Amino acid sequence: MLEVEHPTLTKQELRRSIREQMRAVSPAELATWSRVLVNALQSRGELWQSAGTVALFGGLRNEPDLISDFAPWLRERGWRTVLFATQGVELHPYAVHGPHDLKRGPLGVWEPVENPANAVPIAELTLILVPGLAFADHDGTRLGRGGGYFDRLLSRPEVTAQRLGICFEAQILPGVPHEAHDARVPSLLTERQWRQFVA
Repeated sequence: MLEVEHPTLTKQELRRSIREQMRAVSPAELATWSRVLVNALQSRGELWQSAGTVALFGGLRNEPDLISDFAPWLRERGWRTVLFATQGVELHPYAVHGPHDLKRGPLGVWEPVENPANAVPIAELTLILVPGLAFADHDGTRLGRGGGYFDRLLSRPEVTAQRLGICFEAQILPGVPHEAHDARVPSLLTERQWRQFVA
């Protein structure tokens, strides 16, 4: 869990503090955390019993790698995997069948190649793995990277998918500053712990 010296930091100040602390973690340690987290995710059998459509994310240095091994593992089990493309201020899901359906976005994140044949209605998503720069330990409040993309996505009425926050334990905080529009997740998984929050 991150140590934040000033609990009254603004969102911008907190983001800067978290980024600085995460930059101090070696690539080797991040890779180890990522492998353990993916193993923990795969072991949650209740999530994968009935195949559906799962939204993934990835590509940033301080995020777990859900693309290299985990996405193929899901597809082998009958799951449709999607990633989000940014169109204006909205996120739009596209099915990803393999590396040929991926490209690096302007910020370095993995994005889907926007093939109209692979567009997926948001209402068809059954599970969204939600990224965050940090999450609150007590209620799953999410601190994003500042663009508001996932807050807008998760507030859409057609989103009925289960939401699961995914991050490293080092990104868990006692609390994060939040506003009414900020998304929370009902469940949160790190490389160390599964957390379930009261609705």
